[in-house]
Amino acid sequence: MGATPAAAPHGARRTRRRRCLGVRGAVFGACLLWLLLPGAAAAPERPSLRLGVSASGPPLAFFDQGVLRGLAVELAQALAEALDQELQVQEMPEARLANALRGGRIDLMISTLPQTDLDALGLAASAALFQSGQMALIRAADIGRFRRSVDIITTSARVGYQQGTAGARFVQSRMPTAQQVPFADVIDGIAALRQGDIDLFIHDAPTIWAVATDAAEEQLLGMFQPLSQARAAWTVRAEDQRLLSDIDRVVQQWRDSGRLSRMVNRWMPVRIEVAD
Repeated sequence: MGATPAAAPHGARRTRRRRCLGVRGAVFGACLLWLLLPGAAAAPERPSLRLGVSASGPPLAFFDQGVLRGLAVELAQALAEALDQELQVQEMPEARLANALRGGRIDLMISTLPQTDLDALGLAASAALFQSGQMALIRAADIGRFRRSVDIITTSARVGYQQGTAGARFVQSRMPTAQQVPFADVIDGIAALRQGDIDLFIHDAPTIWAVATDAAEEQLLGMFQPLSQARAAWTVRAEDQRLLSDIDRVVQQWRDSGRLSRMVNRWMPVRIEVAD
């Protein structure tokens, strides 16, 4: 018969049991400590997408009872959802947006900057979201003075514009005979037009559409012949090529599904063309 292994001494068994309990206790303690650490059991946070926008008025961005609304906000919310990122919106004057983007304080904005300006600023634009450009807002009583685009461009009348915008650049470069009247805010400029302090107000097409197509508007008239052509697009830092590629992919998906047209036309139902 084979020899039966000798039983371990009672003291040895007790020592091994203590070691086993010690290891289990250490593992349990480490797990408990990990669970008690702040945020240890929480799901990882989604990366943030920081939008810069100027609440200059409908339809792009404006405050409605303290809540920021508009086409730019809706587009950004849809983009952040598609990219699985947390949207953070920073409102600031339009004149500060480009520097905020260049300085890394925001990740993107919507702009109509021409390619030469983009290159000079170290920025890059996505596929176009919609067609824009500069238009004129006048008093309905003055339609005889400003019936044609050439009448507007060659006028020597008082022309208002918002400082730091594409409208400001257009008036300063393309309307040399006009009496130029700058305003810090689009609302102030439109109010001055109503009061007769200026004769025209030049701004982006979406702003002119929003004011002129308001059912309650009786005094002001939008001249819907574009004075310039531009494409509104997401604008990012030129080095953020991965973000730009992701944005272009999402914009193409929106265009293919018709979602882009629906979002744009919800806010700007007049003469909207989604850019190819």
